[in-house]
Order: sequence, then C-alpha cells, then structure tokens
Amino acid sequence: MLRQDPIGAVLRPDDPLARRDRLTTGDLAGRDWFQFQEGTDEIWRNHWNGGEPRQGPVVRAVQECVQSVLWSGTVGLAPLGHDLGELAVVPVTDLPPSPVVTA
Repeated sequence: MLRQDPIGAVLRPDDPLARRDRLTTGDLAGRDWFQFQEGTDEIWRNHWNGGEPRQGPVVRAVQECVQSVLWSGTVGLAPLGHDLGELAVVPVTDLPPSPVVTA
C-alpha cells in the first residue's frame, strides 16, 4: 500500500450539502448515487457505494460519473485531493479511506 486517501462526497456546487465542511453517509441517505456497471467487482462497488446498496444511473467511466452528478444531481464518492473541475467534494467522515496500492 502506498497511502490511504480520505473519501469525499461528489456533489453539484449548488447542492446545499456542498457548503458543509464534512458529511456522513446518513446525510446522503435517500439520494440517487451513480452505480458501476454489472460485472464490477462486488467489493469495489460496495466500497464506492458507502457500504450500502444504492439506486441510481449506471456509469462506465470517470467522465460519466462527473456528468451524472452535474446533469442528474446524483451523488458519488471520490478520494479527496483530486480535481473534479466544477464539482464539490466534501469529506465523508464515517467511511474508511481508500487504499492506494501497487501490484
């Protein structure tokens, strides 16, 4: 493992939660989350769904994740510190960090 990156919720900048300093998964309850396509590793998918089954549009690439948030107002997760352009990324305090590994 190279490092562990904290996780943030990816939100539209006009979302009321985007102005918060931090969030929990409970703050995001009841919202649509973008989903990875069928066949994606179940552990990987579960990690990026915040450990719970979620509903929302299926995405196949990072750009589709970004567009899903911008156009549909869905929620997603991303490691903190990555530039997602005009989107807001707010730390989610009740999720474990994402390990960065090399194989």
